[in-house]
Amino acid sequence: MKKYVWLTVVLAVVLIASMGLAAKPVLRVGTDATYAPFETIDKDGNYVGYDMDFIRLVAAQAGMELKLMNIGWDGIIPGLMNGNYDCLISAMTITAERKKQIAFSTPYFSIKQAIVVKADNTTTKTPDDLIGKTVTVQNGTTGDLFASKIKDVKMKRFDTNPQAIQELLNNNADAAVMDDLVAFDAAKNNKGIKVVEIEKIDKEDYGIGIRKDNEKLVAKIDKAIAALKKNGKLDALIAKYKAAR
Repeated sequence: MKKYVWLTVVLAVVLIASMGLAAKPVLRVGTDATYAPFETIDKDGNYVGYDMDFIRLVAAQAGMELKLMNIGWDGIIPGLMNGNYDCLISAMTITAERKKQIAFSTPYFSIKQAIVVKADNTTTKTPDDLIGKTVTVQNGTTGDLFASKIKDVKMKRFDTNPQAIQELLNNNADAAVMDDLVAFDAAKNNKGIKVVEIEKIDKEDYGIGIRKDNEKLVAKIDKAIAALKKNGKLDALIAKYKAAR
């Protein structure tokens, strides 16, 4: 009889442990998976890129189960504010304008803007060389903001960065403007284009976007990022992707 009682106790412990595992909190994350090398979906349907690797580290460090959701760029902040997901990670620069709508984690990556032109272009060396020219960008990005300030520029805005690149490849634009690591990835994967780096330009910091009323999640994510900085995992990830440039 004691044998059966002991077995019942063991089964109860296993059941409780299983329930505990099932109760692991879920972190729902929105991303616009069209922005290599930060976030894309590979041929097998897997989310890949720097941001995807990073958010997996954050979720694991925070003891949370990760659920990724592919969201169009134009709707990514409204979706967060509507509560469709808990946070967003999408190579999003922390700006004063965006901070009016949402909160951000501590920065986790830095970039600057760059110009992409056809490989045979020998005249574009600075942003001033784009005065009066046709420039493509992904709508609503900091590349869009930067290019829009160029005098007499003719803007062509697209929903995704690959569309902006394709317009340049089709000879329907003089240049495209985007984050530097994205520019180098595009040049590596598309023959016939090259990157023109911009000197004397401020760097931009990426952050994870979170609703302003979710202060507990902001603190939890910041704590996880601090731990990843301290244990060297964040530096290792940055080095990996910058080396692939």
